[in-house]
Amino acid sequence: MSPQDRNELEVAEAVVSTRRRPSIVWLIPLVAAVVGAFVAWRTFSERGPAIEIAFETAEGLEAGKTPVKYKDVEVGMVEEIHLRDDLSGVHVTARMVKGFEPHLKEGTRFWVVRPRVAGGQVSGLGTLFSGAYIGVDPGADGKRTKDFVGLEIPPIVTADQPGSHFTLHSYRAGNVDVGTPVYFRKIQVGEVVASELDASGDFVSIQVFVHAPNHMRVSQGSRFWNASGVQVSMSASGVEVHVEALTSLLIGGIAFDNPSDDDVITPAAAGTLFTLYESEAATRREVYNLKARYVAYFDQSVRGLSPGAPVEFRGIQIGEVRDVKLEYVPETGKFRVPVHFEIEPERITNLGAANLPSRREGLDRLVKNGMRAQLQSGNLLTGQLIVQLDFHEGVPPAEMVWTETPPVFPTIPAPLEEITASVQHLVKRLETLPLDEVVVSMNGTLQAAQAALVQAQQTLAAASALVGPDSPANSELRRALLELSDAARSIGLAADQIEQQPDSLIFGREENK
Repeated sequence: MSPQDRNELEVAEAVVSTRRRPSIVWLIPLVAAVVGAFVAWRTFSERGPAIEIAFETAEGLEAGKTPVKYKDVEVGMVEEIHLRDDLSGVHVTARMVKGFEPHLKEGTRFWVVRPRVAGGQVSGLGTLFSGAYIGVDPGADGKRTKDFVGLEIPPIVTADQPGSHFTLHSYRAGNVDVGTPVYFRKIQVGEVVASELDASGDFVSIQVFVHAPNHMRVSQGSRFWNASGVQVSMSASGVEVHVEALTSLLIGGIAFDNPSDDDVITPAAAGTLFTLYESEAATRREVYNLKARYVAYFDQSVRGLSPGAPVEFRGIQIGEVRDVKLEYVPETGKFRVPVHFEIEPERITNLGAANLPSRREGLDRLVKNGMRAQLQSGNLLTGQLIVQLDFHEGVPPAEMVWTETPPVFPTIPAPLEEITASVQHLVKRLETLPLDEVVVSMNGTLQAAQAALVQAQQTLAAASALVGPDSPANSELRRALLELSDAARSIGLAADQIEQQPDSLIFGREENK
C-alpha cells in the first residue's frame, strides 16, 4: 500500500451533530438572578412595618441615621422626614424591625430622647455624644395602628415599670406639675405623671404613679395632701414649721399616709380616686358627707373674707364659705354682698341632720331665739374674716327665708360697724345741742368761780395774820398757856403734900426741922 493510500485511510470524515443542552456559560447569570431574587425576597420578607409619627419639630432627627430604641435596643430606623401640609409640624417615617408589629397599638407612645432638665430631674445626657433617638413605650391596650402622635415631653413612667396609677382630685393644683415627687413619710415613692383641668372645669385631675412595692401602702383610707413649700401652723403649744423635703420646697410635692387607727391596710386598686387636701392638717379633719348651703346678705365691706373661710358657732367650725359675690338691687338702687356658705349638719348633735323637716324646724327655732350671721375678725395679723353664727339679745325679729334657693340666713352688722353707727348717732345728737349758749353759760360760771377763789384767798390771808407766829393774839395765847402750866404745877405739889401729910389741911404745913 502506497503512502498516499495510507494517508487517505487515516483521515476520517467529520460528523456534524446538533447539541441539545444549554451552555454552562448561561448558568452563571441565571444563578445570579435566582440568588438576587432570593435575597430580595428575603430582605422584603424580613422588613418590619413602616409607621408614621407626628412631631411638632424634627430637632435632633435625621433620616437614615436616627434610630428607634426600646431599652437601648434598636428596634427601628428613621427613613424619611417631611413637613405637614399645613406646616404645623413634621411627619417622621420609621421602619420598625420584623416582629415588633404586635406592640404597635394605639397605646404605644413615641418621644424624642434628648438632654432635658425638668421637674428637678436631668435626663438624656447620653445623647450628648450618641445623638438624639426616638424612644418607644409599647402599649398593651388598643387596636393595631401605624399612625402615632409623638410626645413632646418624655413620659415619667413607662409601661414596664411595676407599680400602680392613682387619680387625685383637687379644686386647686397648687405647685404640682408633671414630674412632681410623691412622698410617703418623707421618702419619695412616686411621681406625678399628668395634671389637667377636668372636663367639667370644677376641679383638677392629677395622675400619680407609685412604684412597687410602695404602691401596696396606698389603701382605701389613705389621705393625700399638697406638701409644697413650707407649712406653718399655730397652736396652743406654739408655732410649728413643717417641710416635707428640700425638693418639695423648690419644685413642690405630694405626700400621703394612712390613718393611725388602720390596723390592717388593704391595698387600693389601681386607678382609685382620692381627694388631694391642701395641707396635712386638713387630712386630720373629720369628713362629713351631708352639706346644707345657705346665703347671707351683708351691706358692709367684706374685705378679708374669701372662699374657704370657716363658718363658726362659738369658736367651733361647722362649715365654710363657698362663694362671695357683689349684687346690685334695682329696687333699692343699692349694692349688697351675698355670701354663700355651707353648714355640715352632722357636726351638730340633735339638730336632725338627716331629716330635712327637722333641720328646718330646728333652724327656725334658733333664729327666733336670736341666732344671726355676723362677720368677725378671724386673724388680727392678716385681717381675715369669718362668718360667726351666734345668739344676740335685743336684735330685731327675723326668720329664715326657705322660699329662696339657697335659703337666706338673717344677718346683723359686725361689731365694728355697730360701734361706728353708735358714734355717728352720738355726733348727730351733739349737732342738735345749743353749743353757743352752753359755752356762754360755762364762761359765766368760770368767772363766778374765779371771783370766789379771790375772796377765799383774802380770807385765808386775814386768818393767817390773826393767828400768825408774831401776831398779838398768838402772844397772849402763849402767856395764858404759861400761866396755866404754872397753876397746874402748883396743884400737883399741893396734892403731893396732902398725900404725905393729910392733917396739913387742918394744922397747916409743917416746916422741916
